[in-house]
Amino acid sequence: MDLVIKGHKSFVQGEISLPGDKSISHRALLIGALPKGKYRITNFPFSEDCISTLNAMKALGVKIYENHENIELVTPGYRGFNSYVDSIDCGNSGTTARLITGLLCGANIQTKLLGDTSLSKRPMDRVIGPLKDMGGNIGSIEGKLPLSINKSIHGALKGIDYNMLVDSAQVKSSILIAGYMAEGITKVTERNYSRNHTELLFKFLGAGLLVQDKVINIKNSEMHCRDLNIPGDISSAAFIIALTILIPKSSITINNLLLNKRRKRYIEILKLMGADIEYQVTGEECGEAIGSLQVKSSELKPIIIEEEDIPNIIDEIPVFSILASFCSGVSIIKGVNELKYKESNRISCILSNLSTCDINCSYTDNNLYIEGKEDFINKDITIETFGDHRIAMAFAVLASRNKGETKILDWDCTKISFPNSEKYFRMFLNF
Repeated sequence: MDLVIKGHKSFVQGEISLPGDKSISHRALLIGALPKGKYRITNFPFSEDCISTLNAMKALGVKIYENHENIELVTPGYRGFNSYVDSIDCGNSGTTARLITGLLCGANIQTKLLGDTSLSKRPMDRVIGPLKDMGGNIGSIEGKLPLSINKSIHGALKGIDYNMLVDSAQVKSSILIAGYMAEGITKVTERNYSRNHTELLFKFLGAGLLVQDKVINIKNSEMHCRDLNIPGDISSAAFIIALTILIPKSSITINNLLLNKRRKRYIEILKLMGADIEYQVTGEECGEAIGSLQVKSSELKPIIIEEEDIPNIIDEIPVFSILASFCSGVSIIKGVNELKYKESNRISCILSNLSTCDINCSYTDNNLYIEGKEDFINKDITIETFGDHRIAMAFAVLASRNKGETKILDWDCTKISFPNSEKYFRMFLNF
């Protein structure tokens, strides 16, 4: 379905809550099911990516009973998973593919890992290498899906000392999940801090995990199933926050929101740009900080975002590029090369679509440059999403500053990460 947007509502005020965070939901299924027992996941988002992980765990023998946003799980534990599975389809989900590769190797399961056309173009060699060093038996063509995962000829994996080559929470998590089931200690050293949901959940479930600055150690240890309430997705909130900032006289409160220290770097950068945002941490869920956030319409100034911030705002860069387009001056987002390896080449998507909107932008030496202006766009435009959910939603935010019609192609791709997104965007936009 294509979506045609005709500008924004006059103003927006109110309170909302959002579906559960996608990153934590994947891990609630994968890591939560490693010990034997029963547990419940509440506020599960049922995005297409998370459903891919849910179906993968069913294939491994986890019994899952669905009830609206809640699911009940009965897991045999990783030692009781099905040891032979014909195939596992990861759909479009890179998180599913990379994290479950670590789980499958660690649990010594034989299967074939598949993905859709987009996922099958994305690099898997970044997890294949370290998992093979641990004793994993993985076959691939050019380091991409499909993967043939076979039983290790050496039995259990062996712990390794691994220095991260890319700043990736998915790679780190794959190694840590495998390391939990391996013999000995697995040590992972990060170059720059990345999302730490895997570490926090392992700790919450009682695993023997130690974090010292950028060094994480994990070993096989007793864990217990625990009920997990998923906080609202802060990456989905990024679009709501951006719309509120851009639409005059607007004010939104978002409740039960994930406020993980690293994930809220997006919010901190917006505040540096002049955004009127306040947040309060009110408690914890799954070992994660949660709370409420209030955002109001704001005039932003351009900013330079350093490369060390990229791992923790990687999903928000498309919407950052939109906000940068509507503040006078040049914003620079450094070290964005990893965007080439997402659901689409997001650098190319951002550049081509911003150019269609007559916004000056360029990519040089791994840096993205955007020359913003406070004026509205006044033309009919068509946004090519290339099936990328975050490109679709970012340019729906841009539509709030277009006096003409904005046509977003393949809006249905937003179901990958933000179920029922249309309901939330309709609060702000005319379509």
